[in-house]
Amino acid sequence: METLLTVIHVGVALFMILVVLVQGGHSGGVGAAFGGGSSSGLLGATGATTLLGKLTYAAAGIFMVTSISLSVIQGKSGDVGLGKRLQEKAASAAASPSPSASPDASAAPSASPSPAPSEAPKTPAASPAAKP
Repeated sequence: METLLTVIHVGVALFMILVVLVQGGHSGGVGAAFGGGSSSGLLGATGATTLLGKLTYAAAGIFMVTSISLSVIQGKSGDVGLGKRLQEKAASAAASPSPSASPDASAAPSASPSPAPSEAPKTPAASPAAKP
């Protein structure tokens, strides 16, 4: 259903672009190239305004309906909102404590003694008698 609506939506958008480009403004537009000078033709001076105007309104209406339909379909498919995701994250964080809170027997430090810190090197003290 969504694929069909998307195809219709893109087709109507392209058709609407074509219809708007063919419509003549004050200077005739592209519609003048297809017989816009004669008033009796399909795209003539009077026929172009009514036919192309109606086609534009119809295409715009279909475009709006498909836009709204696609947004409603998309909104229902992504049913998880931000609030629900935050609640799920908080619940999962509360259910599983952090590794530092509960020590695991396999993660306990080994019983081997650590090496003693080395002593600072001793410098010979100057004797008071050695003064000149």
